[in-house]
Amino acid sequence: MTTRMTAPRLARLIADGDLEAVRAAVQDSPRLLTATVERDGQGGWTPLHLAVAEGRAEVVRLLVEAGADVSARTEHGRDPLHTALESAPGLVPLLRELGAPVDAASAAYLDDVERLRAELDAGAPLTDPVTGVDLLTLAAAGGAAGSTRTLLDRGAHVDHGALHAAAASTRLELVRLLLTAGADVNRREPDTGRSPLHAAVAGAPGRDASDVVRVLLDAGADVNATTVDGATALDISRVAAARTRRDDAGRATTHDALADLLVARGATD
Repeated sequence: MTTRMTAPRLARLIADGDLEAVRAAVQDSPRLLTATVERDGQGGWTPLHLAVAEGRAEVVRLLVEAGADVSARTEHGRDPLHTALESAPGLVPLLRELGAPVDAASAAYLDDVERLRAELDAGAPLTDPVTGVDLLTLAAAGGAAGSTRTLLDRGAHVDHGALHAAAASTRLELVRLLLTAGADVNRREPDTGRSPLHAAVAGAPGRDASDVVRVLLDAGADVNATTVDGATALDISRVAAARTRRDDAGRATTHDALADLLVARGATD
């Protein structure tokens, strides 16, 4: 007996990244493309929303090519592009390529300055009403220098998280730009207590990581500041190095270099 495909079952296939099973499901039951499920207490999530949230690029492309609506919205107004901005920013360009409508938030991230200006001229607020994230932070996260300058010119508040976002993604040009605009180099995230320096050394730093850390320190970043959990930037660097050493020696070496830099600039155990 063949098990009937349902939206929850399709959601599990999407989460698993089972491309061929998803393909067979939507070919056999095209109605599933518009079926919705609940996620995180919010209804109206289509298979495309779910694929975006799970970061499944191939599944996203498959679903759109099969007819999924790139402008479908959850009950809280999130379309797939909003979901990407929140959960899988790397999929934003793909969704744009596939025809997703671009609003002020996605234009800021994508550095589509012309569209961003048009949206702002039409009354779009400086904080995205759907995600609750300010546009300047989205621009910084996307490495969008043009958007960042435009938003600063339009009066965007420089201390709503943009410097953290730029530091976390090791965007050296934007870190410098935001500091010049008056961003607080020691601003803490309300929930975590992380400063831009913590953000810069966490995760998988890019090629400009050392320069970003130097710029932050030169601007007065507290090298021994702690998060709410008591972690310093040096602690974060050493933990990241240890975590990646087995699987990625190159990344571990980068984290080790950041730790050495922090010690050289006064970090203490």
